Amino acid sequence: MNFKTKFLWLVLPIFILSACNLQLVESPQDPNDANLELTAIVQQMLIDQAAQQGNVVEITATPQPGSVQSAPPTEEAVVPAAVLPPATGDVTVTVSVATNCRQGPGTAFASIYGMPVGQVAKVVAKNSYSGYWIIEIPGQAGQTCWLWGQYATINGDTAGLKDVVTPTSVATNTPTATIAPTITNTVAAAAPAVAGCTDSTASNYNSAATVDDGSCAYIGPAFVGGCTDPNAINYNPNANADDGSCGYPAPIITSASVVCEDQFDGNYKFIITVHWKPADPGLSRIARTTVGMLNGKEVYKSGTSMKVSINPYSPTLTLPAGTVVTVTFESVTSTSLTCP
Repeated sequence: MNFKTKFLWLVLPIFILSACNLQLVESPQDPNDANLELTAIVQQMLIDQAAQQGNVVEITATPQPGSVQSAPPTEEAVVPAAVLPPATGDVTVTVSVATNCRQGPGTAFASIYGMPVGQVAKVVAKNSYSGYWIIEIPGQAGQTCWLWGQYATINGDTAGLKDVVTPTSVATNTPTATIAPTITNTVAAAAPAVAGCTDSTASNYNSAATVDDGSCAYIGPAFVGGCTDPNAINYNPNANADDGSCGYPAPIITSASVVCEDQFDGNYKFIITVHWKPADPGLSRIARTTVGMLNGKEVYKSGTSMKVSINPYSPTLTLPAGTVVTVTFESVTSTSLTCP
């Protein structure tokens, strides 16, 4: 039996007698001071015993008379989880002693993860009021818990972390006792923190999330506008959305001829044949204009320019003898024919 254990058995009767308001020795000292000192000794012995077993016990200090705070809850040991590969992020945390990570700040909230020594976890938010850090549970993407800062070592710049409000939802563990404070003003309860993706451009955006947990995902390639037609001269193989900018090579007339049939009324039938390239049937964007001039005057002009893809192009026209017929492709290349 070590010294502290012997000492505990010696002072325990005094502690019991003091609790029963029995005064053993007259003294001007406040009896509450003795009670607090004995309580501290008992708590320290419990912590030492748990540490020897490899566990950690969170104990809340006993409230002094006149103070307003929660009474100490039932002792709860830490069950450390297995150490996983270290998490990455702008801010990370490790612990020097295995520590409970809870659904909220304080032992009144259930522990959902035992942070082991040697584990590196990602910090996604903080609560400056309580001294707790909100971390992403290692190996559970998107799941968060509240880590007590007593044994925590923070790595990184915490200035950019969002300072979340203290959750007001009902805790899953019930404390042993509660000293209700006197409320003089009615204050609206703050909404609990909700972890999720807060980037509205992400595919998994959560409009209800108040704390970004780093889970944002962006599915699909980025928008790339350009010409998506491989027949065009400005085809962009990286484009995934056609923006109407496609351009095509101008046609080239490779040969032209005309057969003249006399109509014996001063007119001839012009049977025209024009070969041009490119001859790709898919290029149906070639405009043509046919004009007939006689003695410097226009005696014929086709209607609205047409788009053709047939090669050769073979119009047949009946026009006065001596008419010069000009066939033009996209105002770039042309040929002139006449009868007789």
